[in-house]
Amino acid sequence: MHRRRLLIITTLAALAAAGCGDILEGVGDLSRDVIHGGSTTSTTTTTLPQPGGGMPLVGLSSDVTWVNDQYPVISGETSDMVVRRVWQRGDGVDPYIQAGRAEIAAALPGIEFPRLIPEKVSHISSQLVYDLQTGTLDVGTAAAFGLWTAEPYTVPRVEGQLVVLRVGLRSALGGEASEGISTFQTNDGRELAWAAGDYVYQLFCRRGISEESCFAMAEALTSLQLLSALPSRSGG
Repeated sequence: MHRRRLLIITTLAALAAAGCGDILEGVGDLSRDVIHGGSTTSTTTTTLPQPGGGMPLVGLSSDVTWVNDQYPVISGETSDMVVRRVWQRGDGVDPYIQAGRAEIAAALPGIEFPRLIPEKVSHISSQLVYDLQTGTLDVGTAAAFGLWTAEPYTVPRVEGQLVVLRVGLRSALGGEASEGISTFQTNDGRELAWAAGDYVYQLFCRRGISEESCFAMAEALTSLQLLSALPSRSGG
């Protein structure tokens, strides 16, 4: 465990030295305190025993609403074209720009997403994250996902957001990132960080989701491109 902590500290230091900040920065700001129950639950055919107690996990299914799927990928677009198009619909002030799962998969080829999620999750929000000075993707956090118990932003994050996943670019680390999962306890939950493929992942799980369940999510990554073909409930 101490070795994993040293490796992730080295990773974060490399990001800071590159001028792109801490990949863990702001995660606590996005999700504080304990969720007091979800207003909507997703229905799937398989519910897994909750590792370590707490909230059960279920397989990601079409019963979950991806709220930004109104933004599709246009046929023939390259990764750079998608990144530029999403940037153009932003306001130049907020680096987080709402983007659909197909857009994120196209902008960040090979990016992955957990196929296991907490049972109470009913909606998933997703954004591409930009460096406002250059209009290019932020290397520390290039994409972000929020897993909610209700339609996002209709309830405070402290009441509706169970999990936050942030994804940065591994190339910014010069190949120094460890692929082992490092874990950190916080006042309001647990944070995991690891590298896989071209990306560095950071997963925040709120209290009520056991450490074992949080690890199970991190270890159940699946291609977001494949998941983008999964039907989604409308009305998100």
